[in-house]
Order: sequence, then C-alpha cells, then structure tokens
Amino acid sequence: MQTGQIIMKLRCDAGFTQARLADMLFVSRDLISKWETGKRLPEYKMILEIAKLFSVDPETLLPKESVLESELSALLPEGYPEDGETLKKDLNRFLGTINARDRRIFIRRYYFLEDPTEIGEEYGVRASHVRTILTRTRKKLKKYLKEEYA
Repeated sequence: MQTGQIIMKLRCDAGFTQARLADMLFVSRDLISKWETGKRLPEYKMILEIAKLFSVDPETLLPKESVLESELSALLPEGYPEDGETLKKDLNRFLGTINARDRRIFIRRYYFLEDPTEIGEEYGVRASHVRTILTRTRKKLKKYLKEEYA
C-alpha cells in the first residue's frame, strides 16, 4: 500500500474528513487530497506528525528506504545491482570521497530525512543553498557510480 493510501485509510478509520485532518495538521485540504491520490508525498517531518496523530510508527507510512530509492534511483547506472546492500556499501565509499560539510548535509537529508530548510537552519544557510549542495553531491554520486560500474 502506498503512503497516500495508508493516510487515507488511517483518516477514514478515525472518522476524519480531509478538511478535519488538514485543520489538525495545519495544511490545506487540497494538500491532503494530493497526498492521498499520490500526486504529492508529505515531507518526512509531516510523516512524523501524521504518525504521532494516528499513533503509528512512521515507518508504516513511509519507509526510509523508499525515500532513498525515489530520490536516488535516477542516479543508478543501467545494470546496477538491485539489492540494497550494494547501494549502502557504495554510498559509504562515496561519502568518504567528499568534504565533511557536504557529507553531513547528504546524511542529514538521506539518512535522517530532514528537509533542506531544517538543514539550512543548522548551517546558517538558505534552503536553496542546501538544495544546490545536494544537487552537486548527487551529480558526483552519479559520476562515481558510473565509473564504478562502467
């Protein structure tokens, strides 16, 4: 079951309308609809709020691995092994090749699933700067993996 379907089931089981859930989470009803139809995925911070509201484990709503796969799968070269262990090993080796700040930002985004705004606040930079660092780091990762599996 997809994240949006799980949110809809939890909402319906609790007897909430989309509008009621939106009020409880301080978001728009339209955003709830987009989550439930799969047009948008909630930020992980919101996943934590939803999980708390419905007393479920956040992993029930969105496993960390699925975030990694959705954001990093486009970087994997053709023929890349599909087992998660290979990706973990390659990521660990790659992270050893980049500077400490970029490594910490990458880990905070893809391991702790923090959004760029939170990361930027920690480093005293704007979210757009964090997104730029992440974009450059993903490009380096793509090149690294391509060279490893060429």
